[in-house]
Amino acid sequence: MSEAGVDVFAAAQRAVAVQTRYARAGLGLAQAALAGACGLNTLRHYPAGDVIDPHNRSQFYYHAHGSRRRPTLEHGHFHLFVRQPANGDQASTFFHLVALSLDAQGWPLRWFTTNRWVTGETWVPAETAIAALPGFRPATKGRLAPVAVWLGAMVALYADTITALLRRRDRMVARRLHAGIGAEALFEDRQLDVITETQVSLPRRLQQLAGLS
Repeated sequence: MSEAGVDVFAAAQRAVAVQTRYARAGLGLAQAALAGACGLNTLRHYPAGDVIDPHNRSQFYYHAHGSRRRPTLEHGHFHLFVRQPANGDQASTFFHLVALSLDAQGWPLRWFTTNRWVTGETWVPAETAIAALPGFRPATKGRLAPVAVWLGAMVALYADTITALLRRRDRMVARRLHAGIGAEALFEDRQLDVITETQVSLPRRLQQLAGLS
């Protein structure tokens, strides 16, 4: 089965394999994401300095902080980025692809998009981000290597969901700009952190692939 040019069955197998590996060790993705840290400190990046894969132009980190949109069960969330190489005199930049919340057991709760100020990204149109989805396959060495594989698999598994979320993000931004809000005021509005979100259930997604729902 292919969606948006992605083999979702292969993505599902990779995601399940990683979670099974951690489960056998008595861990969930939320604990694995802490990269060996004993606890989760607000706003701290896990790992420090992020995971950056220059070959695949991918970057991610895990952290937690308060928000009026934060689900009660959320333990923390991943921020996923695509890095853009330097162009002439312009320094390299990055844009935010999407974020993924986890509960304390490491099960996904929601995908969401954020306002520009949240991560300090270079804002790009939804279609630019969507075109980058198939290439988000971060790879790293060490204890976070399985986490990187899992995140790449999750993006592939939910590519259609993320695509819809990004396009809805741009429609919401366009409506606010059309209403007369200036771009800088909108993108730096500290009252607007999460722009769009959708709840997810990995077991239900797997059931859909198996034709059970």
